[in-house]
Amino acid sequence: MISWIKRKAAMLSLAMANVEKNSLSQIGDTIESNVNQERRHTQGTLLDGMINGELTEEVQDFRWRMYKIMKASEDIRATITEYVKDEDGNEVPVTVLSKVDKKRALSKVKVDDFDDYKLEMVVDNSESNLGRDETMTNDFINLYDKPIESVDKNGDVVITHGEISPDAHFATSKTDKPILVGRTFIPKFEIEEFAKKMHVRKINETDKLLEFYVSKYPDDENRNSKLFINEIKKGISNHLLTPFLEIKEVSFITHKTLGVYDFLEYKFDIIKFDKIIEFNGYYIIKYIAKTIIDGKDIMEEYRRTELDEKYANKEKRQNNKF
Repeated sequence: MISWIKRKAAMLSLAMANVEKNSLSQIGDTIESNVNQERRHTQGTLLDGMINGELTEEVQDFRWRMYKIMKASEDIRATITEYVKDEDGNEVPVTVLSKVDKKRALSKVKVDDFDDYKLEMVVDNSESNLGRDETMTNDFINLYDKPIESVDKNGDVVITHGEISPDAHFATSKTDKPILVGRTFIPKFEIEEFAKKMHVRKINETDKLLEFYVSKYPDDENRNSKLFINEIKKGISNHLLTPFLEIKEVSFITHKTLGVYDFLEYKFDIIKFDKIIEFNGYYIIKYIAKTIIDGKDIMEEYRRTELDEKYANKEKRQNNKF
């Protein structure tokens, strides 16, 4: 149940972000007049605000409720302990809710012993999936006049709408990655495009060790992967031979980040390049950095104080009944 709430809340959060983006944009999508007229009977409602990209009070309240649900359920884990039968004889799971220690997962993460700084968080740098609309509007896709149905090895029906060559796919499909790197020039290679994850280790209260983990093994589906690894090998002997190592800042917003809660903003200024080592199947590119933004809760921007007061007053009234 908790995981279902998290998924739905995350989806609604993205929907809210799109509402705000559309409402603040100077160029909006055109809505046909007949559709618009049909919707007028819902004007002023939450549904109408979401459909038309309007940041009404109802939309803002709804967004804050979803954020509160996500925050409340973030450190709760539901464990099925047994199954019991209901009145109709159906098996129903019995779940127990428990608190999750965000820091405990860090103890299972392997770190190199070249540095003895404490591990604070592990940032997953997996790319986000392209949406259906973004995928289907790629100019290099050869769309079929009629979708082709086939059956895969598992017996599932697969519907193919078109095809695209591997080279064209990698050249044109740009997905977002959580880690953002700032620099003063455009390099041949970008560390954040190849790093699988980044460790943040504590040197002191303000200085951190940032560690970019890049697999030692080339990605067969990405022709640039092998070239990038060759550049890393040059950097091990002399980092001045690899200009892509020159970066100025690193920032990200936490999401499924080990060691911390979601929706926290971090930003670091790079003090200096440290070293490159090999460890556990990775090349680890290390930097000494200074903290500029230390876990700013981005949800606070959308706080609805009036709504919080309503919840607080309702809770007080309920407590006074006992």
